[in-house]
Amino acid sequence: MAKDSYWFKHDSTAGRGLKMRKMAHIYGHWGKGIYWDVCEILRDQNGYKFESDESSLQLLADLIGCKDSTKFLNWFKDCVKLELFEIEEKYFICPPLVKNMGVWEVKKSNGSKGGRPSKSDSYKTKKPKRNLNHNLNESETKANHKANRNHKIREDKSILIKGFKEEIAKSSEYLDGLYRLYRLRKGSASKLLDDFENHLKMNPSDHQSFSEFKKHFNNWLRQEDTKNRLDKYKLKRNTGI
Repeated sequence: MAKDSYWFKHDSTAGRGLKMRKMAHIYGHWGKGIYWDVCEILRDQNGYKFESDESSLQLLADLIGCKDSTKFLNWFKDCVKLELFEIEEKYFICPPLVKNMGVWEVKKSNGSKGGRPSKSDSYKTKKPKRNLNHNLNESETKANHKANRNHKIREDKSILIKGFKEEIAKSSEYLDGLYRLYRLRKGSASKLLDDFENHLKMNPSDHQSFSEFKKHFNNWLRQEDTKNRLDKYKLKRNTGI
């Protein structure tokens, strides 16, 4: 994930806006903190939006570390009433975040087109012709370096993924919430993580932190549940197992 994914802009007076003050009057500083936590999650999503159904909102509460999902759902409904969030079909957005990120994306796009060449580029001299054998040897060396580098990257990613899997396996509260949300059998998380690892091998992603890995894992679980691929891990009805 690119470094700029950790950044988003908001006005310095945002916390003193009328809508925010109304929400803070009801929920105090807890409500303001939850608001910015949710904005951080939205910043990392495609289109800066998140699903607004109850199951997705409960998952969102877990992602930001809110233990009281009922309080979170009430807070979310009030934020929609106060127009801090807007519902668009089955998703919700934060209008100021979408607006600010739109401006940022335009500036980023313009910057990527490049500007005037530097003086060092303007006075470059023509490079002398190289010996053909030397060029072949150099190309072979570069290919070997690239192959070694790619191998090292795959090894590093494998080590990271293993560490992230172990971290999730130790998080009993998170796993309990996962089992309840998807009605999964206890102990099925290890197999799900193995499936997720295979998914990452087919769809490589750069996870630089545990939180990024867990977000991707949560999104993957929602997609798998929608496709009914989690059925083999779910509790059997009326059996109590």
